[in-house]
Amino acid sequence: MSDDRPLVGIDVGSSTVKVVVAVPEPHRLVIKGCGEARHNGARKGIISDLEEVAGAVRIAAQEAEAMASTPVLQAAVALGGSPVLGKPSCASTPITGRNFSVSAEDVGLALSRCASMMIPEDYKVLDIIPCGFTLDGQPGIANPEGMTGRTMEASAYVLFTPRAHVDTLEQTVNQASVAVTSFLYEPLAAAEAVLSPDEKELGCMLIDIGHATSEWVVWSEGTVAASGTYPIGGRHFVADIATVLKTNTAGAELIKRSVGVSLEREDLGLLGIEVPTLGGYGNQVADGRLAAQILYERAHELFVGIAKNLSDLEMDRVPRAGVILTGGEARLEGMAGVAEAVFAHHARIGLPRNLAGEVEPVSGPQWAVACGLIRLVHERKQRPFLRKRQGSGILNRLRSALGEIFELGVENDLHR
Repeated sequence: MSDDRPLVGIDVGSSTVKVVVAVPEPHRLVIKGCGEARHNGARKGIISDLEEVAGAVRIAAQEAEAMASTPVLQAAVALGGSPVLGKPSCASTPITGRNFSVSAEDVGLALSRCASMMIPEDYKVLDIIPCGFTLDGQPGIANPEGMTGRTMEASAYVLFTPRAHVDTLEQTVNQASVAVTSFLYEPLAAAEAVLSPDEKELGCMLIDIGHATSEWVVWSEGTVAASGTYPIGGRHFVADIATVLKTNTAGAELIKRSVGVSLEREDLGLLGIEVPTLGGYGNQVADGRLAAQILYERAHELFVGIAKNLSDLEMDRVPRAGVILTGGEARLEGMAGVAEAVFAHHARIGLPRNLAGEVEPVSGPQWAVACGLIRLVHERKQRPFLRKRQGSGILNRLRSALGEIFELGVENDLHR
């Protein structure tokens, strides 16, 4: 694929599908088209109705095609949810290059060993993220190729997921007549869209608040240090409102968007939102202050739960650059304030950065994953570790070493 050919990113969420078509440039994305479609084909972040979700992919892709005036035939696809696991790993290998010079093959073998040491049965490697290298005891090396030494140790963050999770999502997208070129981890894609290089280097935590779950990733010294999923998302906010205020899902969604999670709004006592009563027996006026209290409690629970996840990993402090929130639920008024109170650190809403072209439709935090997919694919093509090298690049070596477990991991057909 040539560098100026449009790339496509597909974010198959638990309630919506988002498609972005863009041309990547060195420091920005030029958006050519986008599409979005809702669906009810997932339960707790897992596809439960393939036909329903495939239909949403098809509708969103057709909308993006019409806007971009280009067919959507293949795409990078985001994959996430509780089935995705991540762990740090280290492995070493002797240097085999001529005159003990580190070759791409040496780097690939060391990284592949990081994954092969820990992959569970019936799982596939989703991604191997290089975190650094040590050469003959000298640490802190970002790119060892061409250096000389006898032994090299690779440090990597390895993401893996059940084969069934990958296969179901691929079948869903294929059924919409779109080929999957690669699967990429959702919060990594979001991070690529919204984080600055300084935030990654200083260290930060990104939380992608979705419909069914919230996924998080911690960056430290420019690379991934930890990741995880917490089982609270937008649907839980809606369910709380619907249960306590006795309204239907549509009414609860309206209340959620109108009120937000802040208890500091001066107009809360004046807010009255007319919504249907549960069962359809007329309408009622929901009290804004009570609704805000309900939503605040759920937001607080979400961030406290993620903070406990960090504590369990012996990461008690949020990195210096603070907390960045993305995803559809990050739009709720006051969400960053609740995060700041829980983590005792600065929090902000992460919006897709450095965009050109049809920017307005994809400017919100709910588009971070779809926009980041394209940027992440493009960025990896530029990195020395991930380029094809005379028909035998590091990715090919990784696939050769890992075999089938890596077959859908990082970029499949993007180098063809």
